[in-house]
Amino acid sequence: MSFIFGLVMCLCLIPVELIMLLVLYPKNWRKAKLIFGVTKRKEYCEGETEKVVDGIYVKRRRQAVMILLLSIAVGLVLVILHGISFQTTLWLIAFYASLIGIMCPFFMGNREMKSLKRSLGIMNEKGVNLTDFKNVGVIRTLDKRRVLIPNITGLLIVAAALLIDLEVIKVNSSLTGQFLIFGVTALFWGVGLLMTVLAFVMDGVKNEVISEDSAINANYNRALKKNLSDLSVISVWINVVFMLAVLLFFTFNYSEMGMLIGSLLYIAMIMMETGIYVFRNKKIENRYQNEVSVVADEDDYWIGGLFYYNPNNKRLNVKKRVGVGGTINIAHPVGKLITGIIALMLLFVVATMVYIGMAEATPIKLNIEDGQLICHHLSDDYVIDIADIESITMREDIDSIHFVRIAGFGMDKLLKGNFTVDGESGCRVFLNPENGICIKVKTAEMTYYVSAATSDETRAAYGKLQSDVNHD
Repeated sequence: MSFIFGLVMCLCLIPVELIMLLVLYPKNWRKAKLIFGVTKRKEYCEGETEKVVDGIYVKRRRQAVMILLLSIAVGLVLVILHGISFQTTLWLIAFYASLIGIMCPFFMGNREMKSLKRSLGIMNEKGVNLTDFKNVGVIRTLDKRRVLIPNITGLLIVAAALLIDLEVIKVNSSLTGQFLIFGVTALFWGVGLLMTVLAFVMDGVKNEVISEDSAINANYNRALKKNLSDLSVISVWINVVFMLAVLLFFTFNYSEMGMLIGSLLYIAMIMMETGIYVFRNKKIENRYQNEVSVVADEDDYWIGGLFYYNPNNKRLNVKKRVGVGGTINIAHPVGKLITGIIALMLLFVVATMVYIGMAEATPIKLNIEDGQLICHHLSDDYVIDIADIESITMREDIDSIHFVRIAGFGMDKLLKGNFTVDGESGCRVFLNPENGICIKVKTAEMTYYVSAATSDETRAAYGKLQSDVNHD
């Protein structure tokens, strides 16, 4: 399982890094509109200045390539590691480090280009806001029907999942009644809905002015927005297809490995479509590069060339200078709120990974005291009154027991939480699967599968528990 997880993560990291390299560091800077997020000007392509720019660009791009190769090497090493939680923590660090690492040369190149710009005496046109009045509010390419149909389809899938969980629709699945099928499909329907909202937001972004000719501006913006609209529609449909696959998979033949493989295919399709979008965008930019006669210089409003901070612009959303879609104006009050929420989410993810790491590193214990069986990990997870126990059984065939996790931990050394066990739903599991043995404890209300950290400790706990149960 850890190998499959590592392979999925590696196959996610490498395409992301490759796309970032292509987007941030195009091979020929002379054909680009921007150089490390700084507006390209004719002065940069003249005499000694061209050599300086070329030196900066080649150096920083070479650094980005080295970081990409290092990221791939680290990813391949992480694939062979064991332990899901240990891998998850390291992959989180690797993802953050790789994404930040490949952007570092871009930030440094942006700083160097701004410094060069100042040395040449080129000044920004502060407060200038270019508008093509012939095309204000005209360029829209997203057809509502193209995104409405997949969203309605997705909602029908969510409704079917709910009916299955309510057992209105009868199927032969151990997961029915747990609302796991409904929860997962509803989550991805929400993802599709978010994609749709973002698609409409970006379709309404102010049209970019590149020429004094309104026809050129119209055609240029129409081409870019049509490409983005196509990406949005296909992504929403991919999401719906995945939702349908999840519904069928969870209903008829669930397995964690199958879910990982399905997730990998989903990510691969999204990555492939994103790559096609980037390729088409480059073709559009190349097509219109000779038509550019108007330059909107907002270099100083782009922090590092990637983050937009302009208190003079009252718009919340703006087109990205580099990359796919749009971004927010951090200077806008709502932009500040969104930035704060994102920062808190990142901190939450880091805290969650730390917690998962602690969970795997902390051994589980079975304590029998004061007439109670206490399953202790980071806290007392389950406290069972011995007087309530109807039967206890030592299971030494743990490899033959089929555990399906509904909520909780599923690690190499820890299974804990709400599970379906051999078709029986609602069981509580607290064990180290590497022991090979566990104790099945049955009360009138619940069935538990528990063990201590080692097999010897488990056998000792079983003997004491058996004595106390028989005595009662």
